[in-house]
Amino acid sequence: MKITVSIATVMLLAISQFSFAQALPSKIRGYKVYKADVTVRGSADKSSENGKNQALVTLGKPEIADIALSGITLEIGAEVAAMDQSGRVDFLTFNDFRLNGLAVDIEEYPHEFAFKKGDSILLPNPARLTIGTINMARAARRELIESKKEWQVTGTVFVFGKFKKFGFSFKRVVPVKINLTIDNPLQSLIKSGG
Repeated sequence: MKITVSIATVMLLAISQFSFAQALPSKIRGYKVYKADVTVRGSADKSSENGKNQALVTLGKPEIADIALSGITLEIGAEVAAMDQSGRVDFLTFNDFRLNGLAVDIEEYPHEFAFKKGDSILLPNPARLTIGTINMARAARRELIESKKEWQVTGTVFVFGKFKKFGFSFKRVVPVKINLTIDNPLQSLIKSGG
């Protein structure tokens, strides 16, 4: 009886830890978490859907920046269109990013940039992501067996900055969930012969 109660208690604790692990804290790095309607689309997506989004981010075509023993580094630029507010982005961080299910590392983006309501801007520098050697071998194997024109990208970007609304400036972090497809950057490498 005591063993059954102990097992049940441990299971309840494990389940409660798992369910709370999904929620975001109220603050990250001193910035208050704010959920906004942000649409992120790939460069191949030509839809003009703005709806009630507070911002629209269009990713550029991924380009190969470096190939080394540690893996392959890609650079991706982006255009940001602010719909209903102005402000300044201090930096970006990236969490749990995957390309076709393979984990990738994305460097923190330390470049500040300002944006104005109703305007579009290009990021001052592209974001850099690295596919490690092991995952690169898996990706290469997948390319040989079943090459795809597009790759699935998932993850979360945390946008840290000061956002202006109604004449006030608020220090916020906005989590932006990413789930989209991009052109396969390896196909251009394969076509050019490496």
